[in-house]
Amino acid sequence: HGHTHDQSTNGETVALLKYMAHHNAHHAEELSETVSSLSEDAAILIKEAVELLNKSTDKINQAIKESEG
Repeated sequence: HGHTHDQSTNGETVALLKYMAHHNAHHAEELSETVSSLSEDAAILIKEAVELLNKSTDKINQAIKESEG
């Protein structure tokens, strides 16, 4: 996805962060669904990737709370 952003308001930035958090969560779900069709080693790597993606999304959600509060 190509995203370029110039100066924006806090509200616009928070809206973008909310979109990104939702977008990441959706991709994490999709990735989790692929595990059953992969080899054991590949499945382990995807599970680890999903865990990292979820941690990233948690950080984005924390930033949203900080920005709104």
